Amino acid sequence: MQIMQRLAWASLLVISVLASAAQAQTFPTKGLRLIVTFPPGGAADVTGRILAEHMTKGLGQPVIVDNRPGGGSVIGYELGARAPADGHTMLMVWPSFVLGPALRQGLPYDPLRDFKAVGQTISLPMAIAISPSIPAKTIQELIALARTKPGEIAYGTSGAGGVHHIFGEMLNLAAKTSFTHAPYQGEVPALTSVVGGHLPMVLVNASAIAPFAKSGKVRALAVTSAERLDLMPGVPTLRESGYPDLVALNWSGIVVPAATSPAVIARLNVELVRALRHPEVQEKFRSYGMVALPSTPEQFGTYLQSESASFAKVVREANIKVD
Repeated sequence: MQIMQRLAWASLLVISVLASAAQAQTFPTKGLRLIVTFPPGGAADVTGRILAEHMTKGLGQPVIVDNRPGGGSVIGYELGARAPADGHTMLMVWPSFVLGPALRQGLPYDPLRDFKAVGQTISLPMAIAISPSIPAKTIQELIALARTKPGEIAYGTSGAGGVHHIFGEMLNLAAKTSFTHAPYQGEVPALTSVVGGHLPMVLVNASAIAPFAKSGKVRALAVTSAERLDLMPGVPTLRESGYPDLVALNWSGIVVPAATSPAVIARLNVELVRALRHPEVQEKFRSYGMVALPSTPEQFGTYLQSESASFAKVVREANIKVD
């Protein structure tokens, strides 16, 4: 009986592998959709459209960006989870994808159970900047000032519960400060408030801060990447400023519904990596302050698990709450 059962299971496995291979050979059979959970014009939309253009060439079918903003990206993430698992719907994810479960209960998706990774796309370093009216020339001076004014210095971000908010609280934990979070509806409003003198500090993507820092409208004090950035070569990293563990990046990647065939995922990864390695794509990303990060599905899947655990730890230790 055991021999018969083993033979039956082996037969099912062979059939499954053959079916998967056959599907991959004919895939894609129609146009593909790339769900982007942000409105047109921002870093997420730019990333999606650059990749969609180049993946279209390799896949032989059009890849169309489908912007689905709202609900802290939950609307788009849920749409991706419920899509047919045939590889024709891809979902672009950002840190909010794995941050959600740590911040909110009852989400309509589980990032690690309901999806499979296709690959990482880009990383986007963040930066800390202050109003020129603040009497601090370095991040060390700002931290020293903050310790004398507990809770009085607010830092603006693009929204509550996002990666910038989480990193702000990582800074509080590491530096033993109590900077107060001031969420805005996007990077530009937060930066505008600092430029106008209504907000002392901002923590958003370095690419957004760079032009304001260059014109002297804000003073950039530190970047969150492991190395200095070409965009702001004179701005030190937090690592070299005395905080070696404060290295963090905004990032994105592509996932598909969990039941998608491994062979189809492999095909999508091939075209994603091909696009990310294209010199024109890399140059476009660099112009936006992004770094192309091609990976295997396994590497990105492991990264999602690691980021999920890391974010959950910060949320717990900093007791972060969002409405």
